[in-house]
Amino acid sequence: MKRATLRSACVALLLLVPAPAGAQKPLVVTGSSTIYPLMLDIARRFESLNPGASIEVRSVGSGKGIAELRGQASDIAMLSRQLVDNERDLFPFPLCRDGAAIVVHRSNPLKGMRRQQLSDLLTGKVTDWQQLGARPGAVKLAWREEDQAIPELILRHLKLKHGQVRSHTVFFQNADAIAFVASDRNAITVAALGVAERSVKSGAPVKLLAYEGIPASTRAVRERTYLLSRPLILVTRSIPEGLQKQLIDFAVSRAVNDLHEKHGFVPYED
Repeated sequence: MKRATLRSACVALLLLVPAPAGAQKPLVVTGSSTIYPLMLDIARRFESLNPGASIEVRSVGSGKGIAELRGQASDIAMLSRQLVDNERDLFPFPLCRDGAAIVVHRSNPLKGMRRQQLSDLLTGKVTDWQQLGARPGAVKLAWREEDQAIPELILRHLKLKHGQVRSHTVFFQNADAIAFVASDRNAITVAALGVAERSVKSGAPVKLLAYEGIPASTRAVRERTYLLSRPLILVTRSIPEGLQKQLIDFAVSRAVNDLHEKHGFVPYED
């Protein structure tokens, strides 16, 4: 009896012992696949400067990122587009800027595309490259999943709906969509401009088409002349506080401008 009582007392004391210093629940950040590599680097640098801090970053797409934030499965959402009307109750924090690039195989003779041409291609009015003045060949579209920001940006710009987009191959990751185009001279996709630029520099046989006469480039995004540009933002359910606020303040500060440039993004204040 005495042993049982002693054992119970020990268990009670253990429950009262505080957690080791620095041990805390991870801060969860989920959302845009475009922002994910940048935010992962930011989180690792933040952790190195703040011993004991733990940041979990997951790539699930902008739409699911918002859903997880609302469902309290995450603390911060990564969104590679502006908030829409039914999201105005959330709190956005501009991180940096990027664009959506129209990517084709390097052997494609086209140099640029106009708004109507892009609309006709996506909706199936253009099915062969020769209709745009290029060599004959059936257009193969690599589109993106619906809950991602890039197709939302393109469709909103063109005033189209998802159901109007022609039959296509679907990809989630920018890199996978670009790899599809690199393997087929008749393919075309839309991808994060920064990711596409890095793919070209690394030797992938793809190129970025100018849009409405403006080259698809980080420079054009910086100069705010590229029409298919967008903000990349962090979003919270309420005014940030504690570790959540510390991470956001760090992520939008000049202390990580080198990471923005590493990933091909333009710091928001530039």
